[in-house]
Amino acid sequence: MTDHDEIFDNQLPESLEAELESARILKVKPIRPEDMEFDDVINLGTIKWAVTVNNDLLIIPHTVDSVELAHTVLSQGEPVRAAGEADIAAYEGTFIGLSINNHSGHYMPDAASLDTGIKTFAEAGIIFADADKQRVGGR
Repeated sequence: MTDHDEIFDNQLPESLEAELESARILKVKPIRPEDMEFDDVINLGTIKWAVTVNNDLLIIPHTVDSVELAHTVLSQGEPVRAAGEADIAAYEGTFIGLSINNHSGHYMPDAASLDTGIKTFAEAGIIFADADKQRVGGR
């Protein structure tokens, strides 16, 4: 469980069907840190991440074939505890958090929710240095 209990709803529900269809066409599905594909996805570049209401950490690539994916793909449009973007490097089972933020136009998470994301990544063995955390707008 996290210290921050606010839940963030999808602010653009009218776009959900098209966003999920786009992900389906691009063959993108949410990935957990323990999934075999995790290393491959994070080494492609910036990822989008979310912590679900069940405290699951899910990621997808930020962009596939020049198409930016929506955070709603991670939770199928359901509310989340936190969401944002990150850059992580992986090498032979070692992960280095390069940068992380709480930017999500769909969920508009508050600045405090970034701590939820950072804590959840840490539980998965991925630590971000203080200088690499960027809190953005939201509520």
